[in-house]
Formats: sequence, structure tokens, C-alpha cells
Amino acid sequence: MKYLILVLISILSFLVKSNPVGDCIGTPKAAVTALPSPLDNWGQIVCTPYGHIISNKQGYIWSNVGSYSPVMIPSQMVRTNPKSVGNNSYFTSIEMNLLQGEEAASSIELFETGFDKSPNRPKVYSLIVKSISGKELGFKFFDFGDSQWGMWCKKSCDPNSKFMILNMAK
Repeated sequence: MKYLILVLISILSFLVKSNPVGDCIGTPKAAVTALPSPLDNWGQIVCTPYGHIISNKQGYIWSNVGSYSPVMIPSQMVRTNPKSVGNNSYFTSIEMNLLQGEEAASSIELFETGFDKSPNRPKVYSLIVKSISGKELGFKFFDFGDSQWGMWCKKSCDPNSKFMILNMAK
């Protein structure tokens, strides 16, 4: 009985953790609605009138460096004038992989551009998201344990595109 209760609690916590927020009625079954770990610790999928986005989880703020300018990852990958498409724009793939070796080291070196070098080496993750439109976006995430950062990466990463992931509980 005790084991069964622990299994049910685990299943319920997974379901609560993976459900997107917002008005998600009508989301196609092909839509990815759960974030991989550890992104699910800091982010969530939100259903908006302009399609699904990956944004900060409640209690966190994703912000560009030097300004309060919120960061989000849209499934409707347009530069301007997004259309009101609701749940017809969604992610078809969300892949996050831990980088190691030279790939992680070179990502950290690029990330540290304009910063003092940290004595703590972060875990480095590569995130690739694909949309129903067929377009994809790339990111690197740096997990220092007590703080996290992100950086936009199209064909290559731009150290000027770094953003902070702030845990407001700390």
C-alpha cells in the first residue's frame, strides 16, 4: 500500500509538472507539452493567443541582461507581427542535451565573454526546439547550481544574447 501511494504521488507530480498553462483547449495531440529536465525546473510551456511559448516557471524571471526585458521562446517563429493562431502553433520537438568535453568548454568560454571568469564550472546544455512551421531555434543553458543563464544560438551562439534566469525565492 505504501509503495502504491508513492507511485501515485510520483505520477501526479509528473502530470502537474508537465501540463502546460494558459488556454490549451484544442492543442493537437502532436504538440510537445512537457519540457525536458532540467529546463522543467525553470520553465514551462504556456498556451497563448499567439501559439505556445516556453517561458519562465512561476517564481522565476527570465530577463535580458541590464534591463527588465522578459525572455520567451515562441513556437510561432516570426520577427514581427505574430498572428493570433492560438494552439495551432506549437512545438513538435524539444530536445535538451548535456554537453561535455570540448563542446562544453568552448560554450563556457563564449558565455564568459564580457564577464569575469567564474571559478565554478557550470553544466552546459544544448536546447533545440522545432515548431509545427518546420523552423527551429537553438539555445545553450548554463546551470551553476544556484543560478542559471541562457544564450540564443542560431547557427552560432552570440554572447550578447545572454539572459538571466532568476529564482525569485532566493
